Amino acid sequence: MALSLEYYKAVSRVGSNVLSGYLGMTVSTLELREQVQLNAVQDVAVKIEMLGQLDGRIICTMNEETAKQIVGRMFGGMEVQQLDEMGWSAIQEFGNWFVSGIATEFSNQGLDVNISHPSIEQKDAVGESSEHFVVTPLESEYGIIDIYSKLVIKSA
Repeated sequence: MALSLEYYKAVSRVGSNVLSGYLGMTVSTLELREQVQLNAVQDVAVKIEMLGQLDGRIICTMNEETAKQIVGRMFGGMEVQQLDEMGWSAIQEFGNWFVSGIATEFSNQGLDVNISHPSIEQKDAVGESSEHFVVTPLESEYGIIDIYSKLVIKSA
């Protein structure tokens, strides 16, 4: 069963809360849109599968500069020149915070939800999907983070 717009608004709300609450960033939600493929101009994607009664995937994409700024914020404000192994691990953790919050939100609405371990993809692999997504763009002082969601509720 396809999800109502309210579920996708929850993705937007949680995303804003993670960025502002965990990282102290100023965030505004842009208009939700439907899109058939990932934005190939983004450099970084964090992919997490949702499993259980709510099934699908959530993919957070951003450009590399935005990712470096987020990692720097996660490391207490240090300047990040390049994403090394520690930086990529931080981006994975950022994706984990994000989707864990979404899973908790849906769980509070009575859905049985689990998440997979986040995986990271860099520029060459980001634009390969041709699935149908609802995109939640979050605008921050560091750039736009697009949250691609493809979620369905499994019937019991």
